[in-house]
Amino acid sequence: MSGVVLAIRCHWCSRQFPPSRTHQVAENSQTICDLCLSWHNRALDFLAGHGIPGCQICGSSWEALRDRTPGAEVRLYVVPRDGIYAIHCAACLKPYVAKRADLYRGTAFGAALRL
Repeated sequence: MSGVVLAIRCHWCSRQFPPSRTHQVAENSQTICDLCLSWHNRALDFLAGHGIPGCQICGSSWEALRDRTPGAEVRLYVVPRDGIYAIHCAACLKPYVAKRADLYRGTAFGAALRL
């Protein structure tokens, strides 16, 4: 007897997951994996002042980011990314913002980055 292999694609990271690791977003009928949902919830907690996560994109922890730049201010940025929030370090933010200049052009944030 052969089993059926079923995988569902996450609309945010585009990776395939078994149905047990995905969730339906009711308002737009899209599927989100447990990893993307976890990062979105971390970003919301961070905005509420609870804990300091690392960078979602490169995976660096807060401690690693701090140790990489001794004496310098370390910043994390929460950006809307395809309908959920994502946390980026400064190094990961630059390529993302360059790709999405249409969102940030004409804003104070975009002006500070010279878009």
